[in-house]
Amino acid sequence: MIRYEFLMQIRKRSLWITTAILAVVMPLLQGNRGPSSLPDDMSARAVMGTWAFLFSILLPIGFGTVLADRLVRDRRLGIVGLLDSLPVGPGARVLRRYVGSVAATAVPGLAIMMAAAVFELATGRHDPALLLWAPIAFALVMLPGLAFIAAFALVAPLVVTAPLFRVLFVGYWFWGNMLPTNFLPSLTGSLIAPIGDYPASWLTGERMLWAGDDGWLGFLRPDVTGATAALSIALLLLVALVPLAASGPLLARRRVAG
Repeated sequence: MIRYEFLMQIRKRSLWITTAILAVVMPLLQGNRGPSSLPDDMSARAVMGTWAFLFSILLPIGFGTVLADRLVRDRRLGIVGLLDSLPVGPGARVLRRYVGSVAATAVPGLAIMMAAAVFELATGRHDPALLLWAPIAFALVMLPGLAFIAAFALVAPLVVTAPLFRVLFVGYWFWGNMLPTNFLPSLTGSLIAPIGDYPASWLTGERMLWAGDDGWLGFLRPDVTGATAALSIALLLLVALVPLAASGPLLARRRVAG
């Protein structure tokens, strides 16, 4: 089922089109503030950390909206009975589909990071280490947030409709990741902000966005270090387990109600 889910998701044109558009538009919108204007002597680690953080600002919105109807679509397609006949419980099925979905959405994310490394090499930053740091930066900055988002994008539409989830998700993304910490209470700059600002700050050696900034729930906003970057990644993965654990009972309730 993991392989099936992976192949089905990775063939979605919407996944690739969304990724390609955002990957091109975001650096252009940054202009002189973007990673293409970084100092020539900046390390490959910091350069690719900056690229990863740039992509993590908006790409997760595209990934989350693409995945939002994955489970609820089974009922529309009339295959719930077929899935129930499999010798695997609903929770285990969701977990396998989750792994396949994360893997599929990770491929275009990794692809644009490698493309960014090639772009840097082609435009004068002659450091082969860029090709090494591109997947590392992807794994540390982008992948944990993707795993976090995918869990909620798959399961939350079992409670609310997929269109409503998409609207709420976009609102959450800006509130919980990009809203200034002195504006409203939010999770911006905290260890559980899936935008990846803690790992990105550790890679670049500079504070990215609001990482560790004073604000609501101060205990979730320690100074940026290698340890707190690792803690942020671990917390995101742990929180992602919550909706996955709830998926089995939610599917069972829908089956009874349906």
